[in-house]
Amino acid sequence: MYTPMLKNILRKITCSKTLVLATLLTLAPAVLAQTTPASQTVTLKNPLQVTSLEELLIAILNIIVVIAIPIIVFFIIYSGFLYVTAKGNASQVEQATRSLTYAIVGGVLIIGAVAIAEIVRNLVTSF
Repeated sequence: MYTPMLKNILRKITCSKTLVLATLLTLAPAVLAQTTPASQTVTLKNPLQVTSLEELLIAILNIIVVIAIPIIVFFIIYSGFLYVTAKGNASQVEQATRSLTYAIVGGVLIIGAVAIAEIVRNLVTSF
């Protein structure tokens, strides 16, 4: 469909477009970069209300607790539902027991993590 001469012209146009695009992409950050005078200092505002790593870990742990407690309660209720609907079937009772065990172990782990974090925080601040 295309003659060899037309193919050569199209190839050169494509190469030149690629070269122009690559040049623009490499120069754009340098052109758009803003410089600040040496006497001007830039300060960043802390969007979090924490000032130390300890406070950050406590805040993250509190968020995890807020999210995990409703999930744990849901799984305890779900385990009760499984017990009621088991009707004496041994495999379903075993599944309900396992579900309840996992929910309680998860709750104890979450509450234990909060307790350990508070104990460590109190020990660190007492020195």
